[in-house]
Amino acid sequence: MSNLVLLSLNSGDFWLKMGFQHLLDFNGYDHMLFLWMSFLTFTFSQYKRAFFQVTLFTLAHSLTLAISVFQWFPFSTAWVERAIALSIALSALLPLINRYIKPQPSWVSGALIFAFGLIHGMGFSGLLVSLLGHTESVSMPLLFFNIGLELGQLLFVLFLLIVQTALQKGWPQHTESYIRSAALVGLSLGLYLFMTRF
Repeated sequence: MSNLVLLSLNSGDFWLKMGFQHLLDFNGYDHMLFLWMSFLTFTFSQYKRAFFQVTLFTLAHSLTLAISVFQWFPFSTAWVERAIALSIALSALLPLINRYIKPQPSWVSGALIFAFGLIHGMGFSGLLVSLLGHTESVSMPLLFFNIGLELGQLLFVLFLLIVQTALQKGWPQHTESYIRSAALVGLSLGLYLFMTRF
């Protein structure tokens, strides 16, 4: 195997690990908070829909992450960070108001998470650009970073589904309180982040 291929594999492992770790360590707390709020009412019986929406989110943030890294379209980092905070607050608000509005088709929630994914992709780009430095080739790091992010997201959402299913089956009387309390926490943190990022 040539040195070039070995270098690509090693580099691919590095970017895969960076994407995975960014989501699951404290650096990605706002993205984990967004995922928690987005899948707050899901249980394991809805895993297909959940994983489909996670993939939609990945496709969306992959698109804007690529646009950002290749510098095809300039954007304000400060405004992106505020928009991410707002996406957390809005995702947390939905479980609180769903009882008062007519249930929406699944495509509506899919379109919403795709739109939020576009915003989060711009947020991910800051880390990736800082790590890339003056690297000439960004296509391979971008691909593996996105794969790492997707794996991290799927693992986190799987954890949520398991916990929320256990709660629903073991303590069904507390499920509504959990959703309401968690949504209020997410809404408060989202608004707090939005205000402090000005």
